[in-house]
Amino acid sequence: MFPKLAISVVTLLATISGYYFGQHVPMKEQLAIYDGLRNTSAIIFGVMGAWLAILHPSSLKKIFSKEGGSISKDDKATINLLLSPIIISTFILLIVLVVPLLVAASRNIPIFVQYLSIFRGTSFSVLVVLTILQIWTLILTLVPSDTLKRIVQKEEAKENLKKGMFYGTRKNNK
Repeated sequence: MFPKLAISVVTLLATISGYYFGQHVPMKEQLAIYDGLRNTSAIIFGVMGAWLAILHPSSLKKIFSKEGGSISKDDKATINLLLSPIIISTFILLIVLVVPLLVAASRNIPIFVQYLSIFRGTSFSVLVVLTILQIWTLILTLVPSDTLKRIVQKEEAKENLKKGMFYGTRKNNK
């Protein structure tokens, strides 16, 4: 409960600060940040999609086949772990693709020009929230790697234990 509350408070404070300080950040600079977020989200989307396709090809076939099919609880949990960053990246991509269009269109609308600083601040607040989401997504991309690392370490420990038993047995028999 406490970490969620702390993260929410920090996000809210960062968003408000982003609005205040972002009123003075030109849209040209903000659009560069949107581009960076777009590129990072696209990479995360691709990498996590590849992880999903590599680790669960049979589960994906079952899910998308006409006959359907059930997948194990472990597979469902892993697929959900892999899908979370994909979903968040898709959401970020949606926003970072739409905002530049809105910015370009708004340059010809008088009300946007009149309240330019408010829209810059709002845009920068959106950038702050998207950046925080992007950081969270990057953290989520470490989960499959960590899981894979743990599995490999367990297998290595089992092999070392077996080798130790067999080597110990040979030495005692000589």
